[in-house]
Amino acid sequence: MIKLAAFDLDGTLFDSGSGISARNLEALGRIRRQGVQVVIASGRPYQVVRHVLDQLGFAADDAYCVTMNGANVVRCADGQTVSSSFVTGADVKKVAAYALSRGSFVHGFSLRRGLLVSEVNPYSAKEFFGGLVSYSVEDFLKLEDDELFYKILMAAPRSLLDRLAPEVPRELTSRFAVIRSLDTLLEFLKSGTGKGPALMSLASWLGIAPSEVIAFGDEQNDIDMVRSAGIGVAMANGSPALKAVADFVTLSNDEDGVAFALDRFVPIL
Repeated sequence: MIKLAAFDLDGTLFDSGSGISARNLEALGRIRRQGVQVVIASGRPYQVVRHVLDQLGFAADDAYCVTMNGANVVRCADGQTVSSSFVTGADVKKVAAYALSRGSFVHGFSLRRGLLVSEVNPYSAKEFFGGLVSYSVEDFLKLEDDELFYKILMAAPRSLLDRLAPEVPRELTSRFAVIRSLDTLLEFLKSGTGKGPALMSLASWLGIAPSEVIAFGDEQNDIDMVRSAGIGVAMANGSPALKAVADFVTLSNDEDGVAFALDRFVPIL
């Protein structure tokens, strides 16, 4: 019996226009009424996920969200932290030096200061989310060593990241979880961090077994979440790597794929 359902946003719960279809909304409402815990699992920061939850009417006291690709798990109603993981400014400087030397921009989410960018660039808007996230420009090579960050990102054209991602040096891959979240973003988080570990930790905290979890995603940053869930669902528009580990491939995000799979695996009571 499914007791928790987790959903990525872009390319999964959202259609191509960044909206949620009426059928998907009805399916989410139905499983909530049946007692299923609904969790949004996103690479986005809490304030952006909370905005989505407010639109859905899901920001109740008993709702939780996995944000920052697993680096921060919070109670949706008030942003109270359930669990979090960080990298230090000293580590961030190592990533920044590598990224900048290879022509990439750098973004970082600081615990204290929010979003920092090496300079405003063509990929910054993806992190600003229409003004929901404020930012400042920072010289990442001059960070304080003890400043805490949820994650650090390389932001660059797809062609550049396609070349650089497989070549990230062992010095970095051994210290960080390295996740390709978008074609133009390569993320570095504390080793062992990801949507999957965060979701399983939250489920355990709620007294829910992995076999009682269904998880939906479309991109490479969803792989560990989809693989660790009792039922892992990939969208038809998802990456081949995700589809390879999924238990089920549903319809696309423009074809109510979330509702289609929920109707199959969480039947109407």
